[in-house]
Amino acid sequence: MPIYYLNGIIKEHLHVRELVGVFDVSHMGQILISNSKHNTSSLEQYIPLNLGKLEFNRSKYSFLLNVNGGIIDDIIISKIIINNNEFFFIVYNADRKTVDNKIFEKILNDYIYIHDQSLISIQGPLSYSSLSFLKIKPDMNFMQINSTNFQEQEIIISRSGYTGEDGFEISIPNIILKNFMDKLMKSTNVILCGLGSRDSLRLEAGLSLYGNELTEEITPVEAKLLWTIDKIRLEKCNFNGCKTILHQIKNGVKKIKIGIKSATKSILRSQMKIFDEKEKEIGFISSGGFSPSLKGSIGLGYVNINHQDNKLFCLIRDKMEKIEIVKLPFISHKYKKG
Repeated sequence: MPIYYLNGIIKEHLHVRELVGVFDVSHMGQILISNSKHNTSSLEQYIPLNLGKLEFNRSKYSFLLNVNGGIIDDIIISKIIINNNEFFFIVYNADRKTVDNKIFEKILNDYIYIHDQSLISIQGPLSYSSLSFLKIKPDMNFMQINSTNFQEQEIIISRSGYTGEDGFEISIPNIILKNFMDKLMKSTNVILCGLGSRDSLRLEAGLSLYGNELTEEITPVEAKLLWTIDKIRLEKCNFNGCKTILHQIKNGVKKIKIGIKSATKSILRSQMKIFDEKEKEIGFISSGGFSPSLKGSIGLGYVNINHQDNKLFCLIRDKMEKIEIVKLPFISHKYKKG
């Protein structure tokens, strides 16, 4: 996926917020895993969800966790029926394919890496109408998933995305991709969008990026993502890193994720250092950039737990610039919910 197409990052970004844009995210990993007892229990060692209770045609945001509770990768896992067979369908990060695949190959039986299908993300207020040719049920809600047919080929379609807008992600066989894209691009107001606008959209939505907000040294508690872990799994403490996570819940953490905006016109960037009013280093910016919607600089970062106040500064071009902690998300989510 290029950084941007003909329209440029800002125009692509605003187009998605107001109309609809299309992203090719085929670089991401896709795997179908047979819904067996062995695979369910093996996945639950790494994924802190009650997968046995996950409903069919539902998706959940979760993680692969290491033994210390650190995040190996963040994933979307779904349960779906294809050709009368029950599967878990996992979409995972491109940069973590090698690491994740080693885990899957170590713990699973009967799985299929999806190499012959592309992954297309259609995002924005007009995403549903732009896909009218697929005849998606209007009551399909956020984080629901289904399989359907297009030109006699089965495709997987979920109502999800990485922008904070209503949208769909479609796993589609490569042999019909051109026909699908030709039909989609004929829809009114649809434009192609690149990596740059995808990142600025996810930043405005306050969504974490692996390698920035999420790493093997950061836990879901520190990332303020404890809500993703099933309570019953915490009670049983039967997944990787559960003791560390329970200890953090009880005793607190040393660092915590925050949302930030610049109090000046300076642009926040990843890895810039954060300081308190005494110029003591107390954190760092994990993601930063210009917000086309807010017309200012925003970011995500981590600070020491005892410094969650607004007397903070960021070192930008050898100058201490004031920053403000703000509530996430920066832009309200507009997901389709029942």
